[in-house]
Amino acid sequence: MERSTSFLTFLAQELAPREGRGLAVARIAAACTITVAIAMVFRIPLAAYMAYMVFLTSKDDTAATLTMAVAGTVAVTLAILFTLGIAQISLGDPAIRLPAMALTTFLAMFSVRTFALGPVSFLAGFLVVTMQSVVDEVPNPEAFTRTTLWLWVVVVVPAFTMTLINLLFGPQGAAVAERGVRKVLTDLEAALTSGEIAGRLAQWRAILVPLIEKSRNPPAIHRLLDVLVILEAYPDPIPPRERTRLSYLVRGCVSALERQGLVAEAPPETESIPEALAATHAFAELQRELSRTTAHKPAHSGHKPRQLFVPDALSNPAHWQFALKTTIAIMIVYSVYTMLDWPGLLTSIVTVFFVALGSVGETVHKLTLRIAGALIGGLLAGLSIVFLLPHFTDIGQLCALTAVVALFAAWVSTSSERLSYAGMQIALAFFMGLLQTYSPANDLTVLRDRIVGILLGNVVMTLVFSSLWPESAITRLRGALADALRAIAALLRLPLTAETNRQHTVEALALADNFKVLSQFEMEMLPRQTHLPGLDSIQRLAGAAFVATSEPLVRDVDTQAVASLGDWLDRAAQATAEDSALPSVAEAATTAKSGTAAQVAVSKLSIETEHVASSVQ
Repeated sequence: MERSTSFLTFLAQELAPREGRGLAVARIAAACTITVAIAMVFRIPLAAYMAYMVFLTSKDDTAATLTMAVAGTVAVTLAILFTLGIAQISLGDPAIRLPAMALTTFLAMFSVRTFALGPVSFLAGFLVVTMQSVVDEVPNPEAFTRTTLWLWVVVVVPAFTMTLINLLFGPQGAAVAERGVRKVLTDLEAALTSGEIAGRLAQWRAILVPLIEKSRNPPAIHRLLDVLVILEAYPDPIPPRERTRLSYLVRGCVSALERQGLVAEAPPETESIPEALAATHAFAELQRELSRTTAHKPAHSGHKPRQLFVPDALSNPAHWQFALKTTIAIMIVYSVYTMLDWPGLLTSIVTVFFVALGSVGETVHKLTLRIAGALIGGLLAGLSIVFLLPHFTDIGQLCALTAVVALFAAWVSTSSERLSYAGMQIALAFFMGLLQTYSPANDLTVLRDRIVGILLGNVVMTLVFSSLWPESAITRLRGALADALRAIAALLRLPLTAETNRQHTVEALALADNFKVLSQFEMEMLPRQTHLPGLDSIQRLAGAAFVATSEPLVRDVDTQAVASLGDWLDRAAQATAEDSALPSVAEAATTAKSGTAAQVAVSKLSIETEHVASSVQ
């Protein structure tokens, strides 16, 4: 009963209306409708994939959508050239074609993990492998060449349509970032008023971290993230009087964001607890940042250029193992539907490509969303084929049906990453079942085959990824926790670089929270992990560290005691990364007694350090 209630609560949160969501959904539905109309009028093959490309191309802001469209155009161009080149030597010769499929899959998936342009090579590899897998179903080389060339239209037309609609009606990245900041502030004020703040701080941090690169005022987002970490240090529940004071500070920040002028800062009481002093200062800094004119600030300011390859591209075996596991899964599903002479299961290859992720938890999470979305989309397509399509007489009616279902699928796909993939699968299953030919579909066989292909791909992926070099989400959680401990240690020992270390701490906590959720999908598929500190304890420790190093207190803290705690955290981070027992916390314990706010802050920091040590599973 509790699980069903929590699931319904999760769905209610994910599917709730929010600012900008309706317009984003309308843009996707409009692009889908226009794309389907173009495909039907000009009799373009693979109309289902054209409609789905709208979902793949659509992003939150105009710049990201344009980037995705350009990447898709480059990828499909490379894929066509490569496919036609391979066809000159491998068409009809499995001894060459099958190794080429395997090698292309391996390189595409390896690039996803190691190459800055991995999405381009991934999409190109996917198209090449898909075209090679349908060679046996194409009657002659001329038909194969024609179908391959049509791929450019299938990708570019929906990408261009989505980009044009976004250029006309889509928001800029800075507007998306400002909207996200406003949402977090309004939600924070409501949570403080109702006293239901527990468990939501991590969700808000997950919303804000990706917005830093889009924002014209990144310092404001950094200040807000500082606030959300400092609030971790408060007792649970926060006393009503303090919640009222914090709500007042939040309203001041909202007024500054809305350009309504500064709201007078609520001064802390003389005997304020250190968390209150730190939070008051952080809110004041946030209010000042939000009040500054940002019109002339360039977006992405301070963002470091990305490297072409990740540092451990060749040294980390997890990269080639991931690519090899995906290649094995691709060749298994291809062999299965070839031996069964069941070409309708081609969607199993699509499934393996788009479900493959780094850890078992991620893969199971995505396949759960894919199966659920495929079943919902398939059901909608089946009901439409049986009850609606027999009464349709023109393209306008088909476009109206497409628009309605696209609105529903787009609403789901604009949720957070924990649910959005299900919306994309609803769209894919519906389009693949409905848009079979240029006339109303009247056969459920195609729909059945495509749903079975999705299930086959998911089963094979789960078996392969849980059997060969299983990479647990808990292992990646361990790495994120170790990074968080290192960042907190650096924050305590190196006050001159506090800004950078706070940012590293927030990013590590956001990653850790994501991997903790994904690890729940692994169930009992992998061995139990040991010597793993509790994420909640580390979040409270981060809050205490942010308080102790905040501007009102940092000059009065015992630097030697704080540095000693930082040294212990460094050793704890190393032990966490190596899956070994944490060192004794007695070495880092302080004798600070209650007195000044700075002394109390250091004492609480020491207590939270002990909690981290005692939280190890």
